Amino acid sequence: MNSQRGFTLLELVIAMAIFAVLGLASWRLFDSVVRVQQATASHERAFRSLQRAVAVIERDLLHITEQPVVLNAGQLSVQRSNWRNPLDQPRSERQELTYRLLGDVLWRESRAEGSLTMQRQKLLEEVVDLRWRLLDDSAMEFQLSTRRYEGIRRVLLLPGALP
Repeated sequence: MNSQRGFTLLELVIAMAIFAVLGLASWRLFDSVVRVQQATASHERAFRSLQRAVAVIERDLLHITEQPVVLNAGQLSVQRSNWRNPLDQPRSERQELTYRLLGDVLWRESRAEGSLTMQRQKLLEEVVDLRWRLLDDSAMEFQLSTRRYEGIRRVLLLPGALP
């Protein structure tokens, strides 16, 4: 009587093949999850930078002084009052602001009143199109398109306009 202790070669080969198929399926599932996570993170970063840029533009347009608004192709120049102090009183300082589209980058340039130093901030990258339009001296419209997001349109009331 020959009692067998162990597995035959055929049983080992079948077990290894099943293990390899399960490993390959698990790897593909893991790889697809990682790719979706990377795409989602990239989408989120682009959306956050777009939100930040629009918020900066909105904040600046809400503080425009009564000086004229200058619109050129892909460029907006305004004068804004500076930040409000803790007592919510306007400060006397003014800032000259220019939003300029150079290539596919939207830049925000600011200079404080009486200063010779121009501060330049890269506001948004991958901009495809940017248009500014003044509506009845009471509202400003801007349309923005990036590679990922097309046709973002905002209409903002300017200071002194009736709601």
